[in-house]
Amino acid sequence: MGLLDGLKKVVNSVAPRKIEASREITIEELYELLQAHADEFEMPFKMSNILGKRIVFKRHPKLELQLLVTAKGNVITVTPNDQEGSIETDGFSISTADLKNGFGFQTEFNRDDYVTDVTEKIRKIVNG
Repeated sequence: MGLLDGLKKVVNSVAPRKIEASREITIEELYELLQAHADEFEMPFKMSNILGKRIVFKRHPKLELQLLVTAKGNVITVTPNDQEGSIETDGFSISTADLKNGFGFQTEFNRDDYVTDVTEKIRKIVNG
């Protein structure tokens, strides 16, 4: 992987992903479709009505990342929600996700892979 590929993965690790469905789909229909394939996803998910209806994937413990899924018309959006903490002492700070994944851009690379995996699974389930 070249430098530009690495930088693209870093940027994509926090960018929302769009899926174009072959037809209009409601969030409730999407939830039912995903429920039938729940065992294919690494993290469990549930329907949430807080700040609008959406599907919320449980926070990934290693990546400290939660995924929020919305549907409007025929567009499904998968939005990464960073929930990373940090440990600080004497002016020095380190993210807890970096402690779990390794330093450098390893956390972002792993996050990008996870978001891509979930997005592709949803795309396959919805569009066949």
